Parts: sequence; C-alpha cells; structure tokens
Amino acid sequence: MTGYCLGRPEVRFDLAALKAFYADKRVLITGAAGSVGSALSLELARLGCAHLAMLDQFDHGLINIVESVRRTAPKLQITEALCDVRDSGRLDSWVRRIAPDVVIHSAALKHVHLGERHPVECVLTNLVGVRNALSAAVNAGAGHFMLISSDKAAAPSCVMGATKRLAELHLTGFQKERPTTTRLKSVRFGNVLGSQGSVLPRFEAQIEAGGPLEVTHPEMERFFMSAQEAVGLILSVTALDGETGAYFMEMGEPVSILEIGRDLIRNSGKQIDVEITGLRQGEKLKEQLADDYETVAATTLPGVFRVTPAAAEAYVTSADVAHLEAMARTMDNALVRQRVFAYLDDRIQCQTLAVG
Repeated sequence: MTGYCLGRPEVRFDLAALKAFYADKRVLITGAAGSVGSALSLELARLGCAHLAMLDQFDHGLINIVESVRRTAPKLQITEALCDVRDSGRLDSWVRRIAPDVVIHSAALKHVHLGERHPVECVLTNLVGVRNALSAAVNAGAGHFMLISSDKAAAPSCVMGATKRLAELHLTGFQKERPTTTRLKSVRFGNVLGSQGSVLPRFEAQIEAGGPLEVTHPEMERFFMSAQEAVGLILSVTALDGETGAYFMEMGEPVSILEIGRDLIRNSGKQIDVEITGLRQGEKLKEQLADDYETVAATTLPGVFRVTPAAAEAYVTSADVAHLEAMARTMDNALVRQRVFAYLDDRIQCQTLAVG
C-alpha cells in the first residue's frame, strides 16, 4: 500500500554519510513519542549516535519509544525526559542536563481540524514551544537545531500551518537578534504515510467499520512521503552544511485523496459507499511547498530545496512571540485565530506592526 500511495520511487538518503555524522553526536528529540519522533529515535539508534535523549509530555508514548530504542540498541546511552515544551524552565533544565549536539524539535500540534477549534493551544505549542526549545538549545551550546515544519506553512489557510510559518520565521528572527553558532533550520513535510491522524489509518478504520468512507472534496490532493523518507530528510538536512531556512524534498505529483480511498475499498473486497462531506475551515484543495512571498533554491542534496523569505525584513522576533503568547493566554479562540493570521500577513508582507 505504501509504495502505491507514493506513486513514485522512494527517495533514498546516504545512510553511510548519516552514520558518520551522528556517530559522535548527542541528540535530543522533542515529541519523541509521536509518529515522526519515534521513527527518528529508532533510526538514530540504528545509526549509532553517541547518546539519544527522548523528550515528550505523553508518558505512555514516551515509555513505549524508550523501550523500543532499548531493544533496538541495548548498549546505547539514552535519557528519557518527561517534559512539556511549553514549560520553558523545565525544558531549559533538561536540555542543559542533556547537553545535546543536535536538537530535533518534533513536538507540535499537527491536526488541522483540532487546531481550528483550539487556536490558543496551537500558538502555545507550535510557536511558544518552538521559542522555548530554540532558546534552550542555544543556551546549552547545541551545534544544530532542526524544526520540523509542514507544507501547510506555505500559503497557510489553517491555524496549524500559520503557527508553523511563524515558527519558521522566528528562527530567522532569533538569529538576527541573538547571533549564534548554532545552525538553525526547518523542514517542510507532506503527509507521512501511516502517521497518527493521517488519511490512510482513518480510511482503513472507516472501511473496517463498514463505511461510509468520508472524503471532504472529490478534487482534494496531497503530497505524500514515507516515514523513512521523512526521517532521512530530517537527518540529512540537519547534517547539511547549509544556512537558516525551510527545506523541502521534491515529492512528485500530489496524490488524489479520493483515488486513495477508492483503491483501499477495491483492495478490501467490500462494498463501501463514499461520502463527500465538504471542505472544513482551514482546509485547502491542494497544498504547495512554497508561496509567492518566498524564494526557492537548490541544495547540494539531490531533490532537496531551501526556501527563504523574499524580503529580508520578513521575520518574527522574540518580542513578537511574547506578544502572541500574551494574546493566547488572555483572548478567546476566535480572536486568537484572527490575530494570528493578521500577524502573519503583516510579517510576510513586511509591514510595521506595533508590539504592545
């Protein structure tokens, strides 16, 4: 099923080069209990990093990934950190204690529709949490900070995508106001096959229940990548001798969600109805990997590109993040959603907005 849904050959990254880069590195992964965080943890265990620290606030998921890593690499030095990235004091304490060479920030709220209903939580996790993790990484002397972003950060229509774009722009803003030797990068993903909340598990559950299979719009398309591609992209871009920016991988043509559903139904051998439910707030028919306010350039990694703001003034400062945090802690969800998009539009269009 995975090979079909990609509709293209799977991209392979240079494992030998990755093994050489990470062999002497202490690596911290936030959101380690999530789908991507877990896959990253297991791959780093196989690559043989020097020390692996896994941080998450989901206790059961953290226990599971720690035990999986121990089975995969019994001799690997590991640290489990039960911590919420919103708690800047505790996070800073953990990161100083771990003293990582590499921080991969995977912790996020990634569900589009849940984010639309809870914009406050998106701001506090996807933007404030990034600020906290970034500051902690730099304070601890990490050489590399990698933010896992989303293709929904390009021309965002959902709160999740908007907060991811603001977080990307904060990497640039942070570097301008606090020059650091830490390399700051982000990667934009398409949909990772089989990940928590993705379309395949949801369709499979609907088919198992006898239907209907729910598709929001017959023309909806998405970019897909395998979990192995996602992990390879993160680890390769982190190791890349590149500058601050958002990086993405060429993922071929977008895939029809309706056709995925129809093929799953055919493969099941069941008679399942398809129901078109209509687009919901924050959804787009098609995703893109960059927008009109950005420039795209090739990198030395085949099929991987770097995205930067078209205007040098398009960045988010620490004061901006503090202002948005204050709004999130005092305003209701509807107003926060409105202000997030107004703030982002102002930043990417490089107008002046008073903070206060």
